[in-house]
Amino acid sequence: MCDKEFKELIKIAVEKLKDESVLKLLQADASYQKDSHNEGSAEDAFHQLDLTEKQRAVCQHLLDCRDKQDFEYGTHAYIAGLIDAFHIMAVLFPEKWDTERIRKALSLKSR
Repeated sequence: MCDKEFKELIKIAVEKLKDESVLKLLQADASYQKDSHNEGSAEDAFHQLDLTEKQRAVCQHLLDCRDKQDFEYGTHAYIAGLIDAFHIMAVLFPEKWDTERIRKALSLKSR
């Protein structure tokens, strides 16, 4: 399996894990729940605007782009957190962690 395929498999696995673990945290976070409610209210107000179809399409495209970017950022932030956790473990327990192998396996830099 080439590095690119391996990285894609890691990304898919991380997205699945992130969805489950982050959801639990967000459900328990009052601040996030308030922000989510505010976002819903703002979306309702957006849909009530008297926009032309072209204006609505432009706005929707902007929102879709931001959503996709936010999703990708969240995935990469989660992966970065895992990498940081591995590095911390390697510092605390250097005899048990092959940091070079972990860095290569989790590195998302394109080659």
